[in-house]
Amino acid sequence: MPKILVIEDAPNIQKLARVNLVSSGYQVLVADNGEEGLKLAQQESPGLILFDLMLPGMSGWDVLMTLKADKKLRKIPVIIMTAAITEGEEFRIRSMRTAGHLVKPFGVDEMLSKVKKALGE
Repeated sequence: MPKILVIEDAPNIQKLARVNLVSSGYQVLVADNGEEGLKLAQQESPGLILFDLMLPGMSGWDVLMTLKADKKLRKIPVIIMTAAITEGEEFRIRSMRTAGHLVKPFGVDEMLSKVKKALGE
């Protein structure tokens, strides 16, 4: 099963994602911030990255721009997690060729469905 990197600073969302992804058979890596997440992405080459737009320090937008600018990382599908999304942000997420987004609070079934779709399962 693919490795999934979750970049999220909220412990409850981290736990929700980790527990449900692991119980679905995925290997899960977790980072609390964008810098740590990018370092893990470089080291581990995950099959998918889920991350929050509102992160301490480096924003999720900066994480996304850095991923898309990196030849090694740009092909990794990403799913954005966010508490609120404007039409402009939704357009920006689509234009950045992401695998989609999840609006918090999201359900486990919705998350797993988007993960499977992003991984081509």
